[in-house]
Amino acid sequence: MSEAPTMSRPVLAETRGADGRLPEEPEGPERRASGPWLSVVLMGLLALAAFAAIVRVSLGSLRGSELDNDMMHAVGNSATAAMKVTDWITYVSVGGVALCLAVCVGVALMRRRVGLAVAAMVLVVGANVTTRILKLNVLDRADGAGNSLPSGHATVALSLGLAAVLVAPAAWRWVVVPFAGFVATFVGAGTVVGQWHRPGDVLAAVAVCLGWTALAVGLAALIQPGAAPRRPGWAARSSLALVGSAVVGLIFVGWGLRPADHDVNLVLAVLALVPIGIASAAALAWTSAVADRHLA
Repeated sequence: MSEAPTMSRPVLAETRGADGRLPEEPEGPERRASGPWLSVVLMGLLALAAFAAIVRVSLGSLRGSELDNDMMHAVGNSATAAMKVTDWITYVSVGGVALCLAVCVGVALMRRRVGLAVAAMVLVVGANVTTRILKLNVLDRADGAGNSLPSGHATVALSLGLAAVLVAPAAWRWVVVPFAGFVATFVGAGTVVGQWHRPGDVLAAVAVCLGWTALAVGLAALIQPGAAPRRPGWAARSSLALVGSAVVGLIFVGWGLRPADHDVNLVLAVLALVPIGIASAAALAWTSAVADRHLA
């Protein structure tokens, strides 16, 4: 019995280039770095819009100024809690800021990421100089009281936290983000607890830091783009940042912080502190996601 003829499949011709090599397989969408420019633009626009809205409400409106003051005073009447919080905040100093910034720059240079080192310096210096100029030379309150917006302490804490997130290796950002969220919230909310700043002052500082983060990310991408993009875990990252902020609330309550007049000012007290923690955590989570995706 004769075997059936075997059908042979046609062999596709391989197209080679002039150098005799096969063309490389195109990268998939998950491996192609598109650059951080959309995030930079959105971050910058959101920062400007938020800052303008906060200034309009907290400084440009008598009713808004009164509400800002009421929220600060509603936080509590515990002298013990306020003293403990402000005792820690007083450690924020020019020397401490310089040391923390030097560590951030050193980490970036050890990773051979000059762009991130420059970005960290631009972010911290730019945010803090902007806050000082705005507070002392540009902005005034509608109620005639001395202006304290934006908060200098909150700007220092959050700008250093954002710089640390940028320069940290991707594998370490899961640790850096919640720690930075804790520090930024502790200092920012602590200035309200200690009656140093109104809530609007701290939220304005967050907006200033976010705006300079957008510039820093764009600058880092121009100087030295990241090698391989990573998938940002938005939900997990945000949760970690919020964990750091939530721990601050537990510490404050443990130190005896209670709303003044109890139920009467409970809502105002919550509105005074919770948005600070959420805003700080969101800024850190967003920055971490952008760094993972585009700066590595």
